[in-house]
Amino acid sequence: MRQAQRTLGDVPVAGVPVKPILILGLGNPLRGDDGVGAQVAEALAGQGLSPDVEVMDGGTPGLGLLHLLEGRRRAILVDAAEMGRAPGSVARFRPEQALLGESREGASLHSSGVADALALARALGLALPEMVVFGVQPARLDWGLGLSPEVRAAVAQVVQAVTQEAGREPITGADHGQREDPDH
Repeated sequence: MRQAQRTLGDVPVAGVPVKPILILGLGNPLRGDDGVGAQVAEALAGQGLSPDVEVMDGGTPGLGLLHLLEGRRRAILVDAAEMGRAPGSVARFRPEQALLGESREGASLHSSGVADALALARALGLALPEMVVFGVQPARLDWGLGLSPEVRAAVAQVVQAVTQEAGREPITGADHGQREDPDH
């Protein structure tokens, strides 16, 4: 693992190991298309990615997401996302570009989602890695195994886009505010 200068709050800490880029598939495979993140993580696991990249099926980590992101310089998240598009549509965006709704039951260790975890990190002033999200528009989120045909067909596109993203230099400058298609 590389050594790099990191910060703890506002205090630089030299020599702290930086963890690999994290590709994190999120969602619950028991809820139909919500399992797309797990499917992408599984497909990426056999791709022979760089040693600087770690692929993980994160499930539905709630506030545990903060632990998964800790010490990372970059993270690429894959999840089902309601975007008002055709099922199987894919979009690349940064978390701050999304309308992250609050969980219906409020924050708890068992029911909090990505939005709650990121809001907590911001409220506590925790340093987060650079993050990019690949959202896939679900067709169905009901109980049951397996992806809809539309979302299943999008998995290969997401795998390709995530692989390209993992090889990119970190995003800097004015393009933070743009919502993008995964091919750009």
